[in-house]
Parts: sequence; structure tokens; C-alpha cells
Amino acid sequence: MRTEATLEQWRRLYQVATMLGEYKPWEKFWDMDLIGIQNGEEEDTVFFSILGRGGDCYGITVYEGYEGLHDFLMLTMHEDKNLSPEYAMYS
Repeated sequence: MRTEATLEQWRRLYQVATMLGEYKPWEKFWDMDLIGIQNGEEEDTVFFSILGRGGDCYGITVYEGYEGLHDFLMLTMHEDKNLSPEYAMYS
């Protein structure tokens, strides 16, 4: 069952987003640079992509585990694989 975030969780999220905006990580990373953080077992690795170097939009995309990494690769290589962007995004 889905659980809604509390007001305190939303407040904390906005605090962290503001801090990230001040650090401007998009000035150091491209959206194709992946950062992997492993917590415990290798299967627990989480991958991050920093968005914003091109100036269009800013954010951090999170890809959980190797299935998430597969999703990232599918999105970035959809043209090479002759896949539509819609298919790559929603499959």
C-alpha cells in the first residue's frame, strides 16, 4: 500500500534540494556520468546521474540496482538499438 510523505519529509526534501542547488554538481558532472554508491552487498548499488550541465533542467536521477543501470543504458542507447524513446522509457 502506498504511504504519503509527511510534511516533515517534504520539508527535509526541499532542504536537501536547496543544498544541492547551492553545490551546483552539474558544473562538475555531465548527465552521462554515473556515480555508483554501494551499501553492503553489490546488489544494493544505487546509481546516480546529475542533470543540468546543458542548462535545460537540473536534477538527480536515481537508478536502483543493476535493473536501474539497465534502464539507464536502455534510455541512453535507444537509438543504437533502434528503439523508440517511448519504448525505452516505459519498458
